[in-house]
Amino acid sequence: MTLGHKGLSRYRRLLSEPGMARCGVAALASKLQGSMFTLSLLLTVASGRSYAVAGAVAAVSALGGIAAPARGRLLDRLPYASVLWSVLALHAALVTLIVVNEAAHGPLLLTFAGALAANTVAPPVGVLTRVMWRSVTTEETRATALALDAVLADAGFIVGPLLVGVLSAVLVPQVALGTCVLVSALATVLLLRALAGREPAKSAGKQQSWMGSLTSVPLRLHLGCALFFSAVVGVVEVSLISYGGELLGSVSVSVLAAGSIVGGLVIGALPPVRAAQVSQLPRLLSYLGLAATALAVAGTSHPVVVIALTLAVGMAFGPCFVAMYGMTGDLAPIGTAAETQAWVGAALQGGAALGQAAGAFAFGLWGFGAGVGLAPVFALMAAGLGVLTDRLRRPVTAQ
Repeated sequence: MTLGHKGLSRYRRLLSEPGMARCGVAALASKLQGSMFTLSLLLTVASGRSYAVAGAVAAVSALGGIAAPARGRLLDRLPYASVLWSVLALHAALVTLIVVNEAAHGPLLLTFAGALAANTVAPPVGVLTRVMWRSVTTEETRATALALDAVLADAGFIVGPLLVGVLSAVLVPQVALGTCVLVSALATVLLLRALAGREPAKSAGKQQSWMGSLTSVPLRLHLGCALFFSAVVGVVEVSLISYGGELLGSVSVSVLAAGSIVGGLVIGALPPVRAAQVSQLPRLLSYLGLAATALAVAGTSHPVVVIALTLAVGMAFGPCFVAMYGMTGDLAPIGTAAETQAWVGAALQGGAALGQAAGAFAFGLWGFGAGVGLAPVFALMAAGLGVLTDRLRRPVTAQ
């Protein structure tokens, strides 16, 4: 399946619409924030202490991601500008605290606390990007926009670490950490401009259940689907990294990312009706399970075979992310758009951690085939929850 001239024209048509190029830059900036912060924090702390200590600081900082749904709920109840500028100011102050404390070789506990707090109040620009695409597009262009967003996410996790490495090598790691704040500020400005007058309906805090968007049963099932799908991603990535040495492992992971980009681009290039047919989540997850099974069976066969099957697995990742975020927007109860996207983001992070831990454990005990062999199991569980979500969702949609 190739993009072709007609497929590429859908992307040109999307980006040629007024304000869409700005939305694309905002989306890319939000992806860079997520890919740059942890690495730049790691290098900043390691430059004055040790990589072991820096790794512990980065791990503690990652716990701040638990606050993502709370930040999303604030966005759903208050004007976006007031929330984004407030958390950005706090985030910038805490990043400054970390830089100053490390430069002065201050208390390590202060660095730990600052790193955790800085990630807890990190501007939720990634969540708001997905809300933005749903607000500024129509049914005709939404699949293309979500596909572009998935591709930009892959690109961000390539460009972001590279940018951190260059800034740290040419200047100092602290500059890379400061650049993260500037990237967040850029994304904030562009997102607020794109959503001016288009913010979704706000929720009434006193009238809403304390569970927020989680009152929706289909959404809770969808979160489980997202968690198990992300576990597939984690299993495959950690198994490939450990496969065949550093060089072949790195090439395999790069091929996986390339497949994800191509798969996402293909979905966005299709007409809306065709894209909706192809990107049904249970169908995509079933294909992913079959491709992962083939990769596990291939095991330690010829590297060319493994690379080809890795590409086939990666081809499902991008479309799955497109379908996942599209379904998330459909399931969000009124007034909970940002919180719902934040919950799905948290489920994806948790699933990645689960998959990486399980994959590494299985690989260490039984080898590559067993490690990747967990992927079809997780994919089957995700597909089952996807089917249940569809069945519970359809009567509500029809009503």
